[in-house]
This record gives sequence, C-alpha cells and structure tokens, in this order.
Amino acid sequence: MTVRGGRIALCCTIAGLTTVGALTPAAQAVEEPAGGDDAVVLELTDADGVPTDLASGLQVDGAVATDELDVPEFSVAAVTWDGLDAPDETFSVRVRTGGEWTPWAAIEPDAAETGDVGGTEPYVVGGATGVQLRVAAGDGDLPHDLQLHLIPPEPSGEETVATTPRETAQLAAAAAGRASATPETAAGQDAVPAPVAATAASPEVAAPEVAATQARAAVSRPRVTHRAGWGADESKMTWTPRHDPLRAAVVHHTAGTNSYTAAQSAGIVRGIYHYHAVSRDWGDIGYHFLVDKYGQIFEGRAGSLDAPPGRIPEAAHARGFNRGTLGISVLGDYSSVYAPDSVLTTMARVIAWKFDAADIDMSTPSGMISPGTAHRPAGQNLPRVFAHRDVGATTCPGNNIYARIPRLNEQVATLVDGDEYHLRNSLTGGEAHLAFRLGLSTDEVLVGDWDGDGKDTLALRRGSTYLVYDAHPGQRFRTVRYGRPDDVVLVGDWNGDGKDTFAVRRGRTYHVKNSMTGGDADHVIFYGRPADDVLVGDWNGDRRDTLAVRRGADYHVKNRIAGGDADVVLRYGRPDDVVLVGDWDRNRTDTFAVRRGREYHVRNSLSGGEAQVVLTYGKAGDVVIVGDWNGDGRDTFGVRRSG
Repeated sequence: MTVRGGRIALCCTIAGLTTVGALTPAAQAVEEPAGGDDAVVLELTDADGVPTDLASGLQVDGAVATDELDVPEFSVAAVTWDGLDAPDETFSVRVRTGGEWTPWAAIEPDAAETGDVGGTEPYVVGGATGVQLRVAAGDGDLPHDLQLHLIPPEPSGEETVATTPRETAQLAAAAAGRASATPETAAGQDAVPAPVAATAASPEVAAPEVAATQARAAVSRPRVTHRAGWGADESKMTWTPRHDPLRAAVVHHTAGTNSYTAAQSAGIVRGIYHYHAVSRDWGDIGYHFLVDKYGQIFEGRAGSLDAPPGRIPEAAHARGFNRGTLGISVLGDYSSVYAPDSVLTTMARVIAWKFDAADIDMSTPSGMISPGTAHRPAGQNLPRVFAHRDVGATTCPGNNIYARIPRLNEQVATLVDGDEYHLRNSLTGGEAHLAFRLGLSTDEVLVGDWDGDGKDTLALRRGSTYLVYDAHPGQRFRTVRYGRPDDVVLVGDWNGDGKDTFAVRRGRTYHVKNSMTGGDADHVIFYGRPADDVLVGDWNGDRRDTLAVRRGADYHVKNRIAGGDADVVLRYGRPDDVVLVGDWDRNRTDTFAVRRGREYHVRNSLSGGEAQVVLTYGKAGDVVIVGDWNGDGRDTFGVRRSG
C-alpha cells in the first residue's frame, strides 16, 4: 500500500495477477486519536478496478496482505466493491484488540438484492486499533471501487476516505471525545437516547403498540432493546417499510471475534447499522433482530418490534428470501466456537413470539423452496426455521449453530405449540416433581429408557420420524426413522440389554427392532387378534419386555416374543377402564393399574382382586404416561396436558 494522489491504495502482482499488496513504511502507521466517529474507508482500487499504485506484495500463506495498520478504534470492519456480484477474490482479516492480534478470519460476501454496492458480512469486534487485510487471488480482475471500511462504535453519518496518515489522524481526532460524550454534552450533534442494555438491572423501553401485540399473543414478548435504546441515528434510515405475512425465520451470525463485553454490544449494532444503511446503501440495518452472547436482544430493521401481528417488514438478510422471513443474527463468529445454549434459547424466544402472533403451524414446513446450496438440495421445502447457508453461498451461521438448527426449530415449536408435562416420582397425589413443555400438540408421545441409564424419558413421533430425548426437560435429541406413518408403535426392552427400542404392529403382525436405527426388524411374530388392545411389560422379571393382549377385562400375557398361547390369563378391572402398565413396587415385574377419571387403582400382582394402591392425581382431561422418571426402579405417573 502506498500513498498517491491523496488516497491510500494498495496493490501488487502475482503471476500476472494485479491484486492487493503491502503498505510502504511511510503509510504503515496511522496516529491513533483519542476517539472518533467517522467511518474510515481505505480505497484499494479505483472506479475501473485499477490499483492506485504498485508495490511489492507481502506474502502470507500464499496470499497477499497489507501491513499491520494502526488505525482509530473501530467495532466493525468490512470490504465493499462496485456491483452486487461477488468477486472471485476471497478476503480475510485479523485485528489487534487488547494488544493482541487475532487469528486470520475469512469474511464472506453478503449478497444483496438491490443497490449498487456489493460487500462482505460485517466483521465485529468489541474494539480494535489495528487491522490487516489479506486477499487471495481470483480471476485476475480486481473489483471496481474495492474498499475496506472501519466503523467506530459511534459512527457519524459520514464516511471519510483516508488520504495520508496525518490527514486521517486529523479527521478522526476532530471528533475525539464524542464517543464518550452524552447526548446533552456532545457539541454540534443532535441528541439521541443513550444506549440501553437489556439486562435485569436496566429497564426496557417498549413501544405502546408492542405491548398491545403481547396481550394478544400466548407467547410473551422477550426483553428487547429497541432502536432508540441502542442509539440508532434515524437520519440514516432512508428505506421505505413494506410488510409481508410472516412464514419463516432465517438464522445468521456476523463474522468477527467473540471477545466483546455486554456494554460494547450496542456500539457493535450501531456499527452494523452504519455499514448496512450507509456503506451498502440499503437505507437500514439488514436484520430484524440481533442477539449477543449475553442474551441481550436488539431491534434491527425499523418497525420490527411494532409490526402488525402476523406480518414482518421486508429486510435485507438473505437474497431471494427477504420477504416473509424474520432475519435474526448472533453477534460473533461461531464457525469453530460453540454458541452457548442460552443464545439459541434467546433466539427461540424471539422467533416464537413473532410466530405465535402469526399463528404459524409449526407442524408444517414453511412453503419456501431451497434454491440448491452446498448444504441443502434444490427443491426441498424448507422448515419454519432455517439457516442462511440453506439458501445462499455462505457458511453463515457457522457450523456450531448450523448443527443445532433442528433443535432451535423444536425449541420454537415447543414455545408456540408445546404441551405441558407434569411428572411425579411417587405413587401419591400432590404437585409434580418436574414440569416442562415439549414438542407439538399433534405429536404422539412414547416413553422409554433409550440410553440405558435407568431413567425413562420421552420420544416424540411424527409419522415415521422420532425425536428421541435422553434427558428431561429435553433440549437435545436424536432423530430416528423407522416403520410407516400409519403403524401402531410399541416400546420395550425386547432383548434385555437395558435399552428400550421400537416395535411396530400391523394387525396381528409385530416387527420388533433391537436398536434405535432404521432397517429391517430383528424379529417378526404373529400374536393375538387384529382388534386386540396390546400392552407391553416385563411380566416375569427376566428383564425382557413381551406382549399382553386385552379383550375387555380379560388379559392374555405372553412371556416370550413368540406366537402361541398365553402364559397367564387373568381378569382385572372393568372393560371401559384405561389400563396402564408399570413396576409399581420395585419388584422388577410389571403389573396393571386402571384409571377412572382422576382415580388410579394399582395392582402389584398379575391377578384379579382389589387394588393395593388407590390415588387421585392430575385432571380428568389429562393424557397419562408411565415411567421411572428418577431412576429409583419404581414406575410412577406423569400427565400430558394441552398447553
């Protein structure tokens, strides 16, 4: 990079390719002022894509790079060029923060549908005073008007094209101190509200229209810092709002570091706003909402908080999918860093709040069709919550969030349409020992010890797909596919290995599987009659579950997975009883209990007679499930209650 003609420019030649090169010593250092609010732009090529000067390149891992630049403090860095098509060159950046240089990080093109300026995703940092840009060779033609933007936490409405190091420092120093000044004391500036962090210790500012929306919605509105709260300069907002029916949500992350503080998040949001609205000329920030690693939520696109129920402003976050989608972005880079579960929970709350107001059916896909990417085939009907990389040539939102998009979908579904589960660890009445929400109201719920830890948990069935949870309340699950959507499904430990698996019943034919995988059954047997009610239990204590069929008040119990006559025949209860199976007394054999409304009559032996335990639990309309919820060897009741 050299100084020529009053501009900072950089270039070099590699194998006949003219591309970005190194700073000369004269332009290496830019005196760092005490503060500044002008976004500094370093011009790399002119309007024709020609580097403004020639210099020898600094080689870094087969690419070329600038020298390490000392610059005024910034919170967002990005590269732009003329035109919307992404260049063949690839860009990487590293920054100096806290006296240390970060590793190199790629910044990918961030596609837009309108405007004349292409650019990368924003690279965010809590505050950096050094930067180095690296460019890998493309097709030999550099983009026109290639520029590096460095945006401070308190950007003004202007972007300053750096000329010489001295002039750059003077321009930035002219605004020294304004970043820390209050609105009332900042000379020469319009007063704007001080940023508000949405934490438990700070009050949240909410628009009256939003409060009305919350009253209509079953899912409560999370704490969100609106635009005035984080200090949006509304003079930059030149976009005309247009609302569309909400159909889906698209998940993003920004590039950059994760080493920002909670107090710096609002400044990062202001920097992204300036980059999108001014540098990219979008007229507003591209995302509807932004979430930081501390759980703070910021309103992005104007009108996102107080949009009419069921509608969302058109934004600029996923090319071809900006209408009818909610764009939500996490501040930071989660390509290799694990995003805290609390971040996904926060995103789920925002999405669920908007989805609930839109009355979105989470049991159906979005109706938006994948255009075909490296991560999702063309023609696929996208789920209600999907990732930016599902519809664009990008790695956003990073591998460590992308792998958990199915879980995020389930979290949203649970908040919007999940039923309540109340589990009790003893055969007595009283309050539940564990209560939570999970799944969809249309799910079939199965209970089993799927991982052999001695505790029963839930699986949610949707046709031939099963979401298997190994803990409750569940967040993480395995997806298993088995059988046909119209099969009757049974659960048991068929081979005595301590793990429950599935069997499917088709009339009087049973297909038994000994592992939680797809494929052919391990056993196929014929038993009973097609109209029989079928129960599963370990009737003789050999640690293997087998079948029993019920015909009214008569029970035909079999102690092997085989056809033939029953080993035990008994009569118990009434023909219209709801019958449950469990090991109620911890003697390692299963017996029956019958339910009559809220009353449960429990028998501890496979024989007729009076119940040994009678108790009252739950509500008459509850769906009852049975399991050993705490691993003490005793089965007890749980209820599923419509949320």
